Amino acid sequence: MNYQLLIESYCFGTSLSEQEIELLGLELETQIMNINISTEFGCFKYAPSHICEGLNLKKDTYWIMCLAEILDLHKPPKLGKTNSVEVFDLLLKKKLVIG
Repeated sequence: MNYQLLIESYCFGTSLSEQEIELLGLELETQIMNINISTEFGCFKYAPSHICEGLNLKKDTYWIMCLAEILDLHKPPKLGKTNSVEVFDLLLKKKLVIG
């Protein structure tokens, strides 16, 4: 299933299964690995406002940040940075966001 559809269904109130959360984790890993190749992927497009609102993120947040936020909500790290912080730092380093 498309990760964007999973995020959207979650924002509309559907719970995510452990398997879906694992799939989202793999998707985030893949997107992070591919950031060095290209920023033309769909994850670097802005998520629709209802998705950003549903995740309590600001309008015009990238899909990759929405993905990281969902994972932080379901599997927060015990130590270290959250997925959202790691992705933001990476986007900042690549000059895709302004800090």
